[in-house]
Amino acid sequence: MSIQPEIPELTDEQVDRMYRRVTGRIDLDASLARTRSRKIALTAASVVAVLGLGGAVVGGAVTFLPQGGSDQAGDSASIEAPPAAEDAGGVADGPNEGMSDLSKSGDGTSAEAGVREIVTTASAFVTVDDPAAAADALSRWAEDERGRVESRSESSDDERSSVSLRLRIPAGSTGDTTQQLRELGEVAGLSIDSEDVSAQGRDLDARIKALEISVVRLQDLMAKASTTADLLAAEQTLSQRQSDLEALQAQRRGLSDQVAMATYDVEISSEDKPDAPSSSGFVGALEAGWDVLVGTLGVALRVVGFLLPWAALLALLTAAYVAGRRLLRH
Repeated sequence: MSIQPEIPELTDEQVDRMYRRVTGRIDLDASLARTRSRKIALTAASVVAVLGLGGAVVGGAVTFLPQGGSDQAGDSASIEAPPAAEDAGGVADGPNEGMSDLSKSGDGTSAEAGVREIVTTASAFVTVDDPAAAADALSRWAEDERGRVESRSESSDDERSSVSLRLRIPAGSTGDTTQQLRELGEVAGLSIDSEDVSAQGRDLDARIKALEISVVRLQDLMAKASTTADLLAAEQTLSQRQSDLEALQAQRRGLSDQVAMATYDVEISSEDKPDAPSSSGFVGALEAGWDVLVGTLGVALRVVGFLLPWAALLALLTAAYVAGRRLLRH
């Protein structure tokens, strides 16, 4: 049975060194090809320059032709010069336009890098007559705004009923959400918090970009690996890099969702039920006396119920004592 050798995990420095060694030859061949291309381009430029100089000499000679030939040459030169100037101007404008595009692209990149990412969370307490109906209306409104209901719970007792909602609303609709809550009922409390997570987002983006580059390099190394050991080592490291990359991408998606969708925790409840009006005068006194009597009887019954087991135990002990005394007398 053959023993498989243990393959150590490659570090980033080792991966870069392997990548440079494998691609070194490719870069050398590319450099030689570029050198040959430059030589061919220089030769072609020299030929064009010689031809242009010859054309200029011929044009100068034509200007010294006598009489009509000179006039015709001058007319030809005056007619053909403007298009040449226009062509030159067109060539000169080309690089300027390119630089303008580059500067615009640079500004666009810096603008994207300067975009702030804000996570918005809010909590609200709303009092309404019918909490269930109000919660249904608020849920429908959230869905119409391209939001969603993440959770819902209901509770009810003798005094009041309430519904708890967790809503995810597009971040741009926070003002509309507050207005909708005010239209729903009486807003007893409202709190909105904003957290800037731009630095966290940029950090995740940079780490994801670095891992993507590392994965591409490892895939290139695997394609060009010359030995089985190098192939297995690169494959093991690639698996770890891909796992880390997927974890970071999941974190980035979660953060982007928090930025895009604000979180609202809304408590919708009904008002406390008012106490029954109390009577006054003789009837009120009679009701109060009756309530006290019933309460006293209830307390007395509780005391009797509490003492009854002890009384039974005391009776048993007394009976045993009396029986023992009689036996001793006989």
